[in-house]
Amino acid sequence: MIKYTFGMVLFVLALASAAACSHNQRSAEHNGPVASGPARELSSAVDDLTAARCNLEQRCKHIGDGQTYANREACETKLRGSIADELNTSDCPHGIKDSKLTACKNDIREESCGNPIDAMSRWNACRKGEICAD
Repeated sequence: MIKYTFGMVLFVLALASAAACSHNQRSAEHNGPVASGPARELSSAVDDLTAARCNLEQRCKHIGDGQTYANREACETKLRGSIADELNTSDCPHGIKDSKLTACKNDIREESCGNPIDAMSRWNACRKGEICAD
């Protein structure tokens, strides 16, 4: 009788474990891939890059009346959309490499206003092929 009860308990635990694993897998599929290790979540990376780019635009006096962006909010809205289009779960299913994101943000921070060579350097450091995690 003890063997039968023990066997039933193991069977019930196995079913419960399988159900829990199935639920976790569906949740992960529904929410998209989750970055592991040193990779950063896409939405966080998009926010960081948006802030860095709008800081550059502000420093270069491209934000304000008669400029490229009427205000900071307009800059953030436009750039967040284009950055999010570039860095998406299809192209970066494993998230963003933290070290490469940091290098990209540093290039943005160091970019001179109106210098096409600096802009090319930033573009190279920030392209999705460079910063997406493997």
